[in-house]
Amino acid sequence: VLWAAVEVNQLTERPFEPALSVWDLIHRDCDLAWSAVNSHYMLGIMGFTAMLWLRAYVLLLSVRASNFLMSAASTGTAAALCLMVSIVNRGVQQGGGTADDRYGDTILDLFWHYGTLLLQAGLDGENPGPLQVSAIGLEVASLAFLLAVLLNESDLDFENEPDEDACPVDLFEINEDEISKLSAKELQRLTTCLSLEDDGMSAPNGVGKEEKRKREESDNGCQAAVAE
Repeated sequence: VLWAAVEVNQLTERPFEPALSVWDLIHRDCDLAWSAVNSHYMLGIMGFTAMLWLRAYVLLLSVRASNFLMSAASTGTAAALCLMVSIVNRGVQQGGGTADDRYGDTILDLFWHYGTLLLQAGLDGENPGPLQVSAIGLEVASLAFLLAVLLNESDLDFENEPDEDACPVDLFEINEDEISKLSAKELQRLTTCLSLEDDGMSAPNGVGKEEKRKREESDNGCQAAVAE
């Protein structure tokens, strides 16, 4: 949007030399803005499609949908993405009608052309653009971190990560030896767990009195350990 708005202002505010066609004018004087608008538009559409797939996957996963339903949602989204990329590939391949008046054969050539022009504009000796160069560097760093996460982390690592809000020990098998091995932070969490468990525990007709008595003894021992 910014590229398009600024370039339209430039077209109305400053004079341009005559051109044989609109494509000649764009290719000669507005190449960076034209390739930027097309590149960002396509990246936005693909990102939106990816977010739709991710939302559908998370919702279906949360309700424990069947694998067939999840596969149907995934393949449908992938089909839409493939069709969009194919349409853009055809447009890039045709370009201005000749081999010299096009960006390349695929959408990747369009992205590469845009990145090359952006870097050249940022490193221009007469009119440098440090923010443009910074944007390129930050984007490369972001992609590198994302790649590192995809390669080094997995769902199993996330599931095995300890929950800091969980109780450090089993509330039904608490003894003094286990309490003595806990840190001050773990003892504080244990006290909170015992308090919440006592608030939610009911013992009608005397049922569960023994468990409640043991829990009170453990709670007292835990509080004493925290005080020490």
